[in-house]
Amino acid sequence: MSNKKLKENKQMLYEASFFSEALPFIVIGLTAAVGWAMQKFTAYGKKGTYGISEKVYDAVSDLYKDKEFVKDFVNILKKESNLSDIVAKSQSQFYADAQKRGDKTRRRYEDMQDWQGLIKGNIKGQGFEPDAKRIARDVVKSNGYKKFSKKYEFTPDDDKDMFTVIYYIVTRPDFSDTAEKYLYTAASNNRNVPVPPLPAGSFNMPTGF
Repeated sequence: MSNKKLKENKQMLYEASFFSEALPFIVIGLTAAVGWAMQKFTAYGKKGTYGISEKVYDAVSDLYKDKEFVKDFVNILKKESNLSDIVAKSQSQFYADAQKRGDKTRRRYEDMQDWQGLIKGNIKGQGFEPDAKRIARDVVKSNGYKKFSKKYEFTPDDDKDMFTVIYYIVTRPDFSDTAEKYLYTAASNNRNVPVPPLPAGSFNMPTGF
């Protein structure tokens, strides 16, 4: 066998050996990449952790930064005779069991129980408090919300997701105070609200739930 042929054979053996040794790492890398993509996809999907689309999840933090949305939201809230009563009536048993009378403190665990156990995926609203549900429906029908929806290119399913998010916002125990302290002032001054609609982690799954 010629020296040239021998070198070619050695090169082929080397490349085959290298590939066989590298193959497990290639497979691990591809598996990790696919796993990351699937995790990102399922985290927001209807069957995922949050139960809302990625678009909606990303847009929630910008709700109070939209002046037209805030203005219409406040106009809807001011039509209610007593927002504090509506918020109090809408408290779930999770909060009723955890709070003392008159305590409006938000608790992350009860928030997550409400979202995961009562609100997520419950688009038809069985068990939803009627007044809070009506407010959420009026909000998604408002011009301010429609422009917000168009800006973020929401689909009809995204709008349904946002209905549940707005219901969730309205039924937090501190919402009436937040509305009076921040939303009403922002609307009257035509400016952004310096607080996010929901704290980070509101949609997470509670440990052990």
